[in-house]
Amino acid sequence: MKIGTWLLSLVQPFIAKILLALGFSVVTITGFEAAIGQVKSQLVGSVNALPVDMLNVFLLAGGGKGIGIILAAVAVKVMLWQISSATKILGANPQ
Repeated sequence: MKIGTWLLSLVQPFIAKILLALGFSVVTITGFEAAIGQVKSQLVGSVNALPVDMLNVFLLAGGGKGIGIILAAVAVKVMLWQISSATKILGANPQ
């Protein structure tokens, strides 16, 4: 057996697991991005439907930044969860 064939037979299962984990990550992140986009557009539509005076008070109080912070926190939490799941699939996280 040639050394290249032997090395490929050793590395091939690991490469398959890595690609599988990356594929799950891409699918989950893409689907989550679409869901967050819909939630964000609904929030913006609801806030824009407020009367002008209430909208001004909401924005002066930092409501726009608050919505951004909350959506970013949810996105980061899901991203960290996805990273943890990917390492479990790869076998690097013994939980």
